[in-house]
Order: sequence, then C-alpha cells, then structure tokens
Amino acid sequence: MKFLIEFAWAALLVGVPIGVFTLALVWWALQGGHLRESGNASALRREMQAMSRSAKKKKNKNAVEQEEKPLHPLQKKWAKFGGGFYGIVAFFTYSVVETLEVINTITHLGGFIAFIKHFSADVIIQLFVGALMNFLTAIAWPLYWLKRIETDQVWLWFVMAYAGYWAGVKLAQVLIQRRSQVVT
Repeated sequence: MKFLIEFAWAALLVGVPIGVFTLALVWWALQGGHLRESGNASALRREMQAMSRSAKKKKNKNAVEQEEKPLHPLQKKWAKFGGGFYGIVAFFTYSVVETLEVINTITHLGGFIAFIKHFSADVIIQLFVGALMNFLTAIAWPLYWLKRIETDQVWLWFVMAYAGYWAGVKLAQVLIQRRSQVVT
C-alpha cells in the first residue's frame, strides 16, 4: 500500500509536471520548425541534442545561422541546458527555483508595490547573482530534488520524471502529426 501511495505522489508531483513542461517545450519547438522529426523518437532526441549544440555554438557571433527562425529566448535557455531529458528537467528546475526566488524577493520587500519602490541596483545585482546560483542549482538538479523528496523509493521519482518526459515527447509528436494531417 505504501508503494502505491508513493507511486501516486511521484506521478502527481513529478511525472505530470515534467510531462506537461516537456509537451509544451517540444510541441513549441516542433510547431516553430526548430525540430522537424515528429515521427521517430530517436531521431527527435538527436535533433534536440543538435539544437542544444547549435545554441551553444551561436554564442559566438560568427556562428552560421542554421535555422530559418531564431530560437525564442526560452527555447535558447532550454537548449543551453541540453535539450533532452536532462536539459528539460534542468530547465524545469531552473524555472521552479527562479520563480520561487523572485516571489521570495518580492514578499521579503513587502509586496509588489514595495518591490517597485525599492527597485535599485542592489536588487538587480541580487537577482542577477540569484539567477547565476539558480543556474548552477539547475545543472545539479538531481541533488536539488533529492533534498526535497522524503522517500525510500527515490528511484521511483526518477522513473516517474522520465515517464513524464517520454509521455510529453510522444504527445507532442502525436499532436504535430495530427495537425499536419488536418492541414493536408
């Protein structure tokens, strides 16, 4: 019984959010033409890795443009984290940690109105340093999440995260394929 409860919590707290996050990112990249392989999961994974390498190379201003349209800044951030499962979970972790930090900063200053009144170079520096630290936290996402999961079944949480990722990729592929069938 304890295992089933743990399974349900892992599915709800990790599998579903990672699945939805993956669905949104992959569908958006497929929709925008940044990824083209909507039928084969292995080929799509290779494209995500290539997108990641391409985004990292494009930091150099002399890099040749390989896509018709440039990546959105959020897509670039995802690509910088690696593009695949690790990259999506790292980007998800970064998003969670960064959102919590911004909320914490605003509430610490006394609310949004007080945040606007106290907005200064110190606050900007604090947010910048926080974003850098959050990036490092996101890169080491397994350590971040292990500190927050109180369980004897850690492996189950990682399995559910991967299951959510896999389901999100597959659903994005299906949605794009159906859309292209309706268009033609």
